[in-house]
Amino acid sequence: MNNFKKSLIDNWSLEHAGILLENRELHKSLNEQEFITSMGGLSNYINSMLLYDDTNFIANGFESDWQRFEWFQQNTLLFVKPINSDSLNIDWNSQASYSDKGIRNYLVSARQFETDLFVSPERADRIITERQTNINSPLDRTLEIIDEKIKNEKDSLWYNNLQVGIEHNFIFPSITHYVLSQATSSEDLLTVIIQLKDSGKVKSLRNKIEEITSNIKTASKFRKDVEQMIKEQFGESAKSDKPWSLKFTVLFLTLTKSFNLDFFKRKEYLLFLKDIITCRTEANGLAKDIERVFGKRILNS
Repeated sequence: MNNFKKSLIDNWSLEHAGILLENRELHKSLNEQEFITSMGGLSNYINSMLLYDDTNFIANGFESDWQRFEWFQQNTLLFVKPINSDSLNIDWNSQASYSDKGIRNYLVSARQFETDLFVSPERADRIITERQTNINSPLDRTLEIIDEKIKNEKDSLWYNNLQVGIEHNFIFPSITHYVLSQATSSEDLLTVIIQLKDSGKVKSLRNKIEEITSNIKTASKFRKDVEQMIKEQFGESAKSDKPWSLKFTVLFLTLTKSFNLDFFKRKEYLLFLKDIITCRTEANGLAKDIERVFGKRILNS
């Protein structure tokens, strides 16, 4: 199984990310819709960096739109590499290129370089009903299923305010929200992204899920584990999760403490998924995280 994954992110998404990560005064001046659109570009940036081993952009002249943010450029170029598009013989400044916002050019580029493709919300709105989604790895599908399971679970809740809060948590993908939940401000958001990438947690999770989903028996067990974790976030505990009183004798002192026996069976990839699920199911969690990181309240809940 070839676990090396490549992505291509458009320069427009990188510009959105640069606005939000480097220029606090500029993103404060954005109206709500502009800010949400920029968040879409930032989400592309987060997912293309964390879910892929190799992330690229097309050096077609439009990279200057985000490379004007010097700090963002320097840090981004450590992880996102340029691709020379001369071999494609594309005139990026032609009337045809501008007529569809460069969508056709990026689709051709992604096919030629055999990468998954991330395009900005402005472009995605134009082609969402026409294109086939290239991004379809087991991890991507798993996160989609987790989101759907949480939606189904919240439909059975009694409290409308909690339903609204959870519903709002599905505007952005799970990895994006998890990264936001770990940051204290926009200034350290890139640090969180880089540290998470360097830790290898997401790559390990991606590879493990690819391994699990290739086996029917382990895939079935994994599905049950994920469903149980989601239910736990809504107040339902498994029988195996009930605490037991264990005694440990240390230097003649008897210590009694409640431990979850199932904890010792937990695997690292499940613990990481549980962290992602937890932030996704917290009422109004996404709104709170966005307000804390960017100082903007955009969701009414």
